[in-house]
Amino acid sequence: MSLFGMEIGKRSIMAQQTALEVTGHNMANANTPGYTRQIPNLVTTIPYHTPALTNSNKAGQLGTGVKVADIERIRDVFLDQQIRNEAKTAGYWDSIHDALAKMEVILNEPSSDGLRAVMDMYWESWQDLTAYPESEAVRSTVAQRGLALADAFNHMHKQLTELREDLNASVEIKVNEINTITKQISDLNAQILNIQIAGKQPNDLEDKRDLLLDQLSQIIDIKTFTDHNGMVAVQLGGRTLVQGRDYTELTTEQDSQGMHLVIWADTKVRARIESGELRGYLDARGKTNLSQEKDPSEYREIVPNLLDDLNKLAETIIKRTNEIHKTGYNLDINAESLNFYEMPTGANIEWAAIIKVEDAILNDPMKIAAAEDPTFDPDTGEKINFGDSRIAMAIANLKHDYNSVGQVAQSGNLPGLPATISNKHINITYDNTVYNLIIDGDFDNNQQLADAVQAEIDRHRLPITVEMQGDRMVMSSFDKGFESVEWFWGATSDTAPTSGSISDATVDDFWRSVCANIGVRSQESVRMLDNQIVLLSELTNKKEAVSGVNLDEEVINMIKFQHAYNAASRFITTMDEAIDVIVNRMGLVGR
Repeated sequence: MSLFGMEIGKRSIMAQQTALEVTGHNMANANTPGYTRQIPNLVTTIPYHTPALTNSNKAGQLGTGVKVADIERIRDVFLDQQIRNEAKTAGYWDSIHDALAKMEVILNEPSSDGLRAVMDMYWESWQDLTAYPESEAVRSTVAQRGLALADAFNHMHKQLTELREDLNASVEIKVNEINTITKQISDLNAQILNIQIAGKQPNDLEDKRDLLLDQLSQIIDIKTFTDHNGMVAVQLGGRTLVQGRDYTELTTEQDSQGMHLVIWADTKVRARIESGELRGYLDARGKTNLSQEKDPSEYREIVPNLLDDLNKLAETIIKRTNEIHKTGYNLDINAESLNFYEMPTGANIEWAAIIKVEDAILNDPMKIAAAEDPTFDPDTGEKINFGDSRIAMAIANLKHDYNSVGQVAQSGNLPGLPATISNKHINITYDNTVYNLIIDGDFDNNQQLADAVQAEIDRHRLPITVEMQGDRMVMSSFDKGFESVEWFWGATSDTAPTSGSISDATVDDFWRSVCANIGVRSQESVRMLDNQIVLLSELTNKKEAVSGVNLDEEVINMIKFQHAYNAASRFITTMDEAIDVIVNRMGLVGR
């Protein structure tokens, strides 16, 4: 009898104890993020004895017991790659959806507090002014509604600008987060290499590294490679981000508008970022200028585009209101050519930020020009009052019909009065007095004007009708204005907007379209994000089925290893008793 059996028992106890410890480690980390289930790989030790001519001729080989060859992480590399590929897409749509959701809150449409509701009240106040042009209260309402509209534009522009600044700050935050993660990955690479050189399995360190790679893949689109030493290499846009113990930092630099551009810290070359949360922030914020990108997103610059649309709307309202208003007459029967809104000068104007009602209007609403045609006294030919309110009506009609703003500014006349036209100037002769009136518009190229002003060889005359308003007589208005959209938006007019204006919709329809476009894109981002969440959930469930800790299974393993441990202990006890018989009980005969 030898101690050979004791060694087998010892090895069994040690192996089962290690297996129990691994099982306990699994159970302890059942809820640890990124933890991968581990299993002990039990293998038989080298049997005794090795065949040779000097060996005794007996049964063999004899087993020498068991040992734990290694502790293995149960991981599916293919699933890891799939999850990381989908995580970058989910990260992109999460950023886009977050930006669009905030934009919807800022727009606040449809609601009683949104910009459209404020515009409606603004148009209604001008409509009311057409009915009560001499009312000071109605005129004050027009001024205050104009002020409210300006405040609404200012506030929305400020909110959108702040949103863009927040997105810009998020770009810098994400770049710093990327640098932190890549440094941690490189540090873990070094630790993992040292442990593997010692012949051990750095399972927990590899779990930490894989968790960092999962987080990084949500921020940017990365590719990963594992070398024979177990170290991971990470690439971004064709360039190495992490290689073994080394890593390359990203940084940001500001462009002329203060927007952060993502560049490589060592070469100052623009980093190519095609997906992930960072790309989503860049697209939403705008001005990415990625010359290397192969698939520009339709969601590029969604916040700047909304700001541009808001500025176009404000510019159109300012310019068209002013163009109409300054051609009219106020209650003092004066044509002061006064703008309703302040008219800025210079280039790159943020119209929504600077829109402001003229102080002269706010201080004295009676200066609001509501009338277009002066009414003449039939006996004296003098202007006596206003009854048409066509200026107020034209501004009110801006909501629905951009053509209404293009009407010719028609000057007054009296029945039977001779009139001649030269260069759009109408000379009306009454009681040996010549009154000089002006037609505003293109006479040569406008058929309606040509029809309205009937020409003869050496004289022109205006068709006149009589409209009884008390004892006043006015010339009839033209039924329609210019039908030419090009004229209305500046193709032939020196004063109409020439750039950045609404060219194919009414003011009301344009804003409806802008809000609808944001709503549609927001819904699409929700749908895309939900799709990615479902896909990631399915992949994660598959990963958990492979790598996750099942407590029921671990309890069964614990019982299995416990019984094996007990059996090994019993085996050692048995061997001890056998040796005790030989050592202590044999050779006692005859004593």
